Amino acid sequence: MKPKLKIWHMLLLILLLLFFFRSSFIYNIILLLISFSRILTINPSLAIQQLNINLIDNFISLFLISCAPIILYFFKNKINFLFYKLGFTESILVIIITFTLISPIAAPAQFNFQHNVSVSKLLPPLSTKKIVLLNTKPQKNDAINIFTNARELVFNKGITGDFIIADSVKHKNNLTVYSNSKEKIFNKDDIQNGIFNPEISTIVFLLGTDEFGRDIFSRLIYGTRLAVFVGLGSVFISLIVGLILGFAAGYFGGFVDVILNRFADIFLSFPLIFLIILIVGLFGNSVFAVVAVLGCSGWMSLFKIIRNETASLKNKDFIITTRLLGFSNLHILFKEMLPVMLPSIIVNLVLLYGGVIIVESALSYLGLGLGNNYPSWGSMIEAGQYYLSTAWWISFFPCLFLFITLFTANNLGKKLEIKLNVKTH
Repeated sequence: MKPKLKIWHMLLLILLLLFFFRSSFIYNIILLLISFSRILTINPSLAIQQLNINLIDNFISLFLISCAPIILYFFKNKINFLFYKLGFTESILVIIITFTLISPIAAPAQFNFQHNVSVSKLLPPLSTKKIVLLNTKPQKNDAINIFTNARELVFNKGITGDFIIADSVKHKNNLTVYSNSKEKIFNKDDIQNGIFNPEISTIVFLLGTDEFGRDIFSRLIYGTRLAVFVGLGSVFISLIVGLILGFAAGYFGGFVDVILNRFADIFLSFPLIFLIILIVGLFGNSVFAVVAVLGCSGWMSLFKIIRNETASLKNKDFIITTRLLGFSNLHILFKEMLPVMLPSIIVNLVLLYGGVIIVESALSYLGLGLGNNYPSWGSMIEAGQYYLSTAWWISFFPCLFLFITLFTANNLGKKLEIKLNVKTH
């Protein structure tokens, strides 16, 4: 009898792998948190000045990965979805959630961190290079310098101070570093006297590097977070707008229905991609601007579905009875109508989610999305098109991630439609 794997098995495996392969980095985050706590007790105003998005992101990731085993152990029996049968869709969903919540720990490098470009650019998948860390100047052993060193160590994923990315290293009498067909020799006397104190380690580029020597796997992980945030944010805005306007049009009818229908038809008459490009080009391409534009441009199909469902349900006996009992319109919408409409809404939201990701990738491909400031899959595909003959992996892996994400979202929507359909229970 084959063992039936559950979702919590997959989640536990990912946590164990992260603790095994990223233990030193997790330890560095703990040291950073301790040094920050010391500054917070000594000088709170100075500690607040040191806070930024990257620092908070690392602390939250540490908190989540620390609490996850505790939650799995004590609350796994109370979280039903952890016991669902593990399939392809569920596995990809767990990986996407992990990449989204703890990107700083899951990613081997910062998405914008550039190594020695002449040595590390356009490396194929599974390439390895040597890192020669040289000693840095001694720092004062006070709280600020300890925090600064710990922060640099975390932000640069363990590479701090002077370092060399090398093709190979020979360490016999002297230390010889071969980098980009050049060699650099460190005299053994300088090493023994403490002038140089090199530490040699190996770095693996799992999915290769791009034209700027940036790790593609790390950029894909951060790109996953961006795709999830943009997709969910836009879908949530579309859901709120479509739900309110659709319920108002279908429930009240008459003049309100005519006005809202014509308003939706006006939006549907424009090619959405051109309208989005126009708005983004005029008002900028910040994260919240793109989410708002995509959310406000995708509510029309959801509006039509909710409007038709509401119009057909409002004359049903249970809705008339609820109205006669004096319940409010919000109660009728959320407690009576929404459970019946939920399967249709979920299918539409899943399709809308896929469309939003594609549109954001298209905007980034055209240089109007978030790819200028963040690692978007679209911008990575655009950058890789110039290297298809020599570095196919730059475009291939973002395309693969995009395809798998859309495929998983559609499969998830079908499963949720069956599970939530009240007619089948």
